[in-house]
Amino acid sequence: MASFGERLRECRKLANLTQKKLAQAAQVAESTISMYEMEKRQPDFETLEVLADFFNVDIDYLLGRTDCITVIPNSRVTSMITKIPVYGKISAGKPFEAIEEILEHIEVPSWLASRSNLFGLMVVGDSMNKVIPNGYIAVIQKTSSLDDGCIGAIMVGGSDATLKRYYTISDGIVLEALSFNPEHKDLIIKKDDHIEVTIIGKLVWSCAAKSF
Repeated sequence: MASFGERLRECRKLANLTQKKLAQAAQVAESTISMYEMEKRQPDFETLEVLADFFNVDIDYLLGRTDCITVIPNSRVTSMITKIPVYGKISAGKPFEAIEEILEHIEVPSWLASRSNLFGLMVVGDSMNKVIPNGYIAVIQKTSSLDDGCIGAIMVGGSDATLKRYYTISDGIVLEALSFNPEHKDLIIKKDDHIEVTIIGKLVWSCAAKSF
């Protein structure tokens, strides 16, 4: 699992924040954030709470003790102001047909408000439960490409959608499962398979479903 410094850097970059902006939000020096990320200093509990609240995650996730994102609904710092639509469901197991029906609208944190083309998909299955549990909402930003190691919503075979970590290999791609269930295996799609693969978007956040 990630260390605190790695997880803090990951959260900061996901939020498109400089160390200076995060330092201002946490009311610490910019050099302090830098030392946190370089593992040269550890925060006190109060600062840790502020950082966890800002990113709207629990402290165990921020410390790297778990890969599951547990959203804290009563965050003191993060305002939930932007509403996005939740479209149907996406498999966190074997790909299945994506449904484009709008199920609900959910609020996302204010630090995501500047991002365009956000939408939600309900996760079904446990092949990604190290990151997102079954029944949670994956918040996706539309994009047609993914960097290696990113988690995204991916269309397989023209109509089947799945949520996986994406990697390219010399003769194709790997869609990696991140699960505590050993039955889930990575999906390897080679160029010779002639299977259409389309990137729908990149995972940027997740939260528990409210009323589905």
